[in-house]
Amino acid sequence: MGRGEEGRLFFYKMVSDGKQERRDLCIFVTTIMKRGKDIIKVKNKFSKIFSIAVYTSFALSVGACKSDPVRLPELSGHRGADCIAPENTLASADSCIKYKIDFMECDVCISKDSVFYLLHDSTLDRTTNGTGPISGWLSADIDTLDAGSWFGEEFRGQRVPRLEVLLRKAKQNGLKLTLDYRSGDFGQLLGLVRREGMLENCTFTFWSDKQAKAFREAAPEVRTLQAYVGGGAELDKVIAEINPDIAVIRIDSLDKHLVERCHKKGLRVLALALGTDNVEESDRKAIELGVDVLATDRPELFVKKYRPEHTWKE
Repeated sequence: MGRGEEGRLFFYKMVSDGKQERRDLCIFVTTIMKRGKDIIKVKNKFSKIFSIAVYTSFALSVGACKSDPVRLPELSGHRGADCIAPENTLASADSCIKYKIDFMECDVCISKDSVFYLLHDSTLDRTTNGTGPISGWLSADIDTLDAGSWFGEEFRGQRVPRLEVLLRKAKQNGLKLTLDYRSGDFGQLLGLVRREGMLENCTFTFWSDKQAKAFREAAPEVRTLQAYVGGGAELDKVIAEINPDIAVIRIDSLDKHLVERCHKKGLRVLALALGTDNVEESDRKAIELGVDVLATDRPELFVKKYRPEHTWKE
């Protein structure tokens, strides 16, 4: 609501392009209210009806000013903050901690001697100086591999982290984890997470519905199971078959109606917005739709724009 040169009232069109516009509006309305008596005195000469309209407008404006700010989704860094540090490493976890990112998503594989590690691929070739399947390597040998220099010379010496080490770091620094299961025994994985006191701060995700179903049957008490939903037509089927707690949906398949359907059914919504194209558009859409979590490869850019108070100073 604004004030014209002759004291006339008119309305601006609201847009949801950030908090600053809303803040400016509230400050402007407050300024009008301080001068409200003068406006009313002028307009009372014309009609009581106009006075009532003015007071009603003020009341609505005050209500808008007092309402909660736009709710931002929690952030999940894909494989950590994988555009500024090598994926699935402690350096990537440190970047998440530095920018106060809520979740680090990481991929969990098991070694030949049944030790859980962070690794996206089934083989070591792409992100380490090792070769072949990680399942064929002993933990003592995996611990010697370089998992950082492929990304940048400054990360030389980064190791393939053991999951137990990441769990401890996450607990110490208030970082939640999304464990993307690749291989190993469910019971052993849950036992490790429980021993490290991180069960309530870990979510679990699986590439196949079969694995997700098996996990739900093995651990019905865990209420942080994710499941992929291809779109609105699949939602009821996924709920019936897997009974997840979090619906993972590609952001280009999401709309406000689907988000509301998920919430009414008791599901949190994670918007999957991976890749480095159209990052700003995806971030804005996630906010507008009211999703609960945004999974992104560029969480640090979201923080810099929408959570500047969390931006780490060089």
